[in-house]
Amino acid sequence: MLIDLHVHSYLSRDCQLDPKTVLQRAETFGLDGIAFTETNTQDGCDELFDLQRSTKVRIFVGLELATDKGQYLCFFENPLKAPEPVQLWGSNREKPWPADECLAKLKGLGAVIVAARPYDRDFPHPMMDAVRTNKLLSAIEVWNPRVRPGANEAALEAALAMKLPGVAGSDTRTSVDELGYAATLFRTPVKTQVEFVRAIAAGKVHPVQMGELPPLRRPGDARAEEARAKKKKKKRWPR
Repeated sequence: MLIDLHVHSYLSRDCQLDPKTVLQRAETFGLDGIAFTETNTQDGCDELFDLQRSTKVRIFVGLELATDKGQYLCFFENPLKAPEPVQLWGSNREKPWPADECLAKLKGLGAVIVAARPYDRDFPHPMMDAVRTNKLLSAIEVWNPRVRPGANEAALEAALAMKLPGVAGSDTRTSVDELGYAATLFRTPVKTQVEFVRAIAAGKVHPVQMGELPPLRRPGDARAEEARAKKKKKKRWPR
C-alpha cells in the first residue's frame, strides 16, 4: 500500500485545504491512504474518520508536534482518546514545547514517533544531528519534497546510521497540487488505525519518491521572482 504519511487540512491553523478535496486528489494519483497530521492537534479527527464512508482512500490520523528540537509526526492507535498537546503542556505561543519532555510523555502514552524533516533549516528549531541521539523514534522522514536540497540526504544518512526505517510524505499544506510526490510503501495492507501504527512501529515501511518534482517555492520566492521580472522589463538595450 502507498500512503502519504504527512498531509495537512483546514484543521491545521496554517492550512486552508478541504480534506475532501485532498482525498479526491489522492485517489487520482493512485494513493491507497492518507495520514492527516495536523499541526499540534488531533482535534477534529472524528470528522476526518467520518469521511471514510465517501472515499476508497484509507484515512489515518496523527499530529505534527512542533517543539524546541524539531517537528515530529506522532500516531496513536486510538487518536480519539489521545490527549491534546495544549492540555498537557499549555500554550506554546511564547515558548516552544520542550522536545525531551513531550516525546517521552507521548511515547509513554503509546504514540509511534517519526522525526519530520530533521535537517530542514527553513523551519524554526530544526533538530539537525540531535536526531541521531533520539532513542524514542520509530522512523525518520527521509523524503519530503518541500525541503531544500541536501536535507533529505542528511535525513537518510541519519536513518541508516540509527538503523531506523525511512518514511516519506508530501507535507501537503498550501495546495492539493503538492500531493503525489511522496508516499510510504507499507509491505502489508493496513485497513485500520491500529494496523497502520503497528506497521510503522515494526518497521514494515519504505520511502517512495513519486513523479517529477515542480520547482521548490518558499515564502518570499514569488516576490523575488516578481521583482526580477520587473527589473528585466525596465531594462533598455541599446539599439
